[in-house]
Amino acid sequence: MRVDVFQQYESEVRSYCRSFPTVFTKAKGSYIEAQDGQRYLDFFAGAGALNFGHNPDLVKQRLIEYLQEDGILHGLDMYTDAKGQFLQALQEQILQPKSLDYRV
Repeated sequence: MRVDVFQQYESEVRSYCRSFPTVFTKAKGSYIEAQDGQRYLDFFAGAGALNFGHNPDLVKQRLIEYLQEDGILHGLDMYTDAKGQFLQALQEQILQPKSLDYRV
């Protein structure tokens, strides 16, 4: 993949990639890897990767299982079993032990 594809089809809002024109292809743990095989320590501080690293084995395994079971990927704000399980676990494991009265 060449950088000119992004320059041609993405808006001018992008900023980081202009100063670091590298195409990344994969990531594991705290590292991201470019097309040329060069590995970089990830300091992007992105949402999921910040907490767990990129592609942790357990998370990847659970996601694959969920997909193989045809789990719902997008349900707007409808009730889904997966969302219910998440809300219960969040309440029981995080919010209640810290006496936090929050809604998601």
